[in-house]
Amino acid sequence: MNKFLGHCLNAAVLAGAGYGAYMAGRKVEWFKNYCKLIPYEVRYAKEANLPEDADYVLTAHRGFRAVAPENTLPAYEEAGKAAYWGAECDTYRTKDGVWIVHHDPITTRMMDKTRVLELSTYDELLKLNYTNGHNIDKYPNLKVCTLEEFFAKCAEYGMTATIELKYNRNREHYDEIVALAEKYNVEATYIAFSFEDLVDFRKICNNKLFLLVDEITDEAIAKAKTVENCGISYNCNLTHNTGNDGEMIKKVHAAGLETATWTCDRIDLFENLVKWGTKYITTNCIRY
Repeated sequence: MNKFLGHCLNAAVLAGAGYGAYMAGRKVEWFKNYCKLIPYEVRYAKEANLPEDADYVLTAHRGFRAVAPENTLPAYEEAGKAAYWGAECDTYRTKDGVWIVHHDPITTRMMDKTRVLELSTYDELLKLNYTNGHNIDKYPNLKVCTLEEFFAKCAEYGMTATIELKYNRNREHYDEIVALAEKYNVEATYIAFSFEDLVDFRKICNNKLFLLVDEITDEAIAKAKTVENCGISYNCNLTHNTGNDGEMIKKVHAAGLETATWTCDRIDLFENLVKWGTKYITTNCIRY
């Protein structure tokens, strides 16, 4: 999840010839360094000092990316084996109408060649291999994961699917995502930084929605209240420097909204989040 990246590429990603200029020189290097791998230490929820009746669930961020490359089938397989309540993914629609799972709008950071996802066919993307991600050496010739494969894996392990809608794109095809979730009988939650995406998505389904924010604001609360069954999902790593503290979270709950958070990898933060009443916790490395 990263709103800044979306703003950078929202216009460029479908700009044809302009995209080549955008990717020239240091911009490619920037993408290669974006979301650098962190040497995660896998932690267990039982390490936290929580009350016996603590009410929370854990969702694997881009799959269990602390042990397998993010947004890949192995990452979701590992999430299922680790008994995560849910799994989160980012999705784009290829030029020929296949929804695939990938965080960035281009493949530079994770794969052996650079392609723009939405300007490529699915078969073209299948020619690329993952070369980045945790324990990548264990997964030779690793290919892009489709959203359908993601839903199938969630169904196999009984995980709730969380799907991030990306950057005001492909709204006219949202019904295809809902159909895939229904095909595999998977409970699904949809999240987006774009409020307009959530408004459009509400028109076609009644699933739980969350408005993604870096910092909780009165404006975000007011917006979420206008959409049925929509909560606030905030950046937990900003809890010490912004309004994302217990009082602001209490304000969200007082407005009748649920809270979720991303991406909690520290046990001390995890303890606070549960104490503040945030039930839905997305993480890279904390497991049950």
